[in-house]
Amino acid sequence: MAIKSNSSEQEVSGGGNKLYTGITAMSVIAVNPTLDELHEMGIMYQSEPNYTVDFGDGEVQKVVFWLKNEDISVPMEILITPGPWKSKTGKYKWLNSQGQETWAEEDENGAIDTSNLMDWFKNPESCYKIARGADTLTDFVKVWANVAPGDEVQLDTLDKIEAGDMTELKELIKVLANNKLRVLVFVRDGKYQGVYTRHFGRLVPQRNDLFLKAMNQDYGQVKGEYSIEWQEHTPGVLTPDPVAKTTEISEDSDWLAEPAGVAEDDGDELPF
Repeated sequence: MAIKSNSSEQEVSGGGNKLYTGITAMSVIAVNPTLDELHEMGIMYQSEPNYTVDFGDGEVQKVVFWLKNEDISVPMEILITPGPWKSKTGKYKWLNSQGQETWAEEDENGAIDTSNLMDWFKNPESCYKIARGADTLTDFVKVWANVAPGDEVQLDTLDKIEAGDMTELKELIKVLANNKLRVLVFVRDGKYQGVYTRHFGRLVPQRNDLFLKAMNQDYGQVKGEYSIEWQEHTPGVLTPDPVAKTTEISEDSDWLAEPAGVAEDDGDELPF
């Protein structure tokens, strides 16, 4: 007889794969991979992944990056709603060539109305309207590519990405093969890994406080269990204390620290 017994008090069933939480440096290894590509990465999906979703108002495109460190590979999902992104008050979401974003109306020529732009917003002549979610995607690329403050970061095929063509992003994976970025990984529903998309961090300097700052903003909460230090997940992890509202953070200390005066979403549009 060969039986490896355990105490009745010890949980042994339903263990599955290990789950992790915390802020960690990760490489980008794929975007919207096929089933065969997932299998080649050792990720055993059973059916071809679907990269669109319909919430009742038409299809929304999923951009799913797979991120990897020495412990796990995890998907990070960004939803791109067909644009342009317009608020209920008639303003559009705009990006400029440096990846700065703002809400503004358009002028009679369809360009950004510069009459009420804040002083910090540079190069309005380079502005373009974006789809909802394209700002998050640009922020991700900005940090992943380690773009210096004030340098150019502009995706050339956002319209194609909206339609499911990931050619430009797949090429970036090749170009940036040696680059990493820091992300916050959490656990959703006790069994799924998720990646926080309200802030992405560069490797140097390491600014965990900026992740906490993002969590304290409207709609910035992490929708799951998480820790700040990288560790194997233990159910019931508590949310860390928030950063004080008076914390001073320089706008050029990290690309995603918003300058004073930025309207989060014009007050009437909720982010995904």
